[in-house]
Order: sequence, then C-alpha cells, then structure tokens
Amino acid sequence: MNPKYRYLYLSVGAIGLILLCYQIISNLPEVDPVRVLLIAVPDMLFVFLAYKTYPPEPESKNGRSFSHRKVSNY
Repeated sequence: MNPKYRYLYLSVGAIGLILLCYQIISNLPEVDPVRVLLIAVPDMLFVFLAYKTYPPEPESKNGRSFSHRKVSNY
C-alpha cells in the first residue's frame, strides 16, 4: 500500500476512536451497542489500513523475518 496515506489513516482512526470514547462517556448509563459497533468498525478499518502501509520487515539469510540465537540448556 502507499505509505503517503499512513498519517491520514492514523489521524482518521485516532479521531474516530476519540469520538467513540466521547460517545460512550456522554451516554454512559444507556450505551447502545449497535451504535458503538457502527462507529468502531470504520475506525478499526482505518487503523488496519495504517498498519498495512508500513514497509515489510527485511528477510534474513535463512528466510525468516527475525533471527534466533541458539541457546544451550547447559
């Protein structure tokens, strides 16, 4: 995905989650779960899109994306 949209996705997702918290706190005695889901799902989508814009981790020589040290039990 294009990394130039990373900050846009992050800011839209963060603003949406802040507004979600505000909605929950302002309607605290009677929280409507359907309304919470309708607000939270697009916010999670934008946070996921921001995650997908990060570059992949470089592969190591052995084909794994992380390296392990061999640890002895002795």
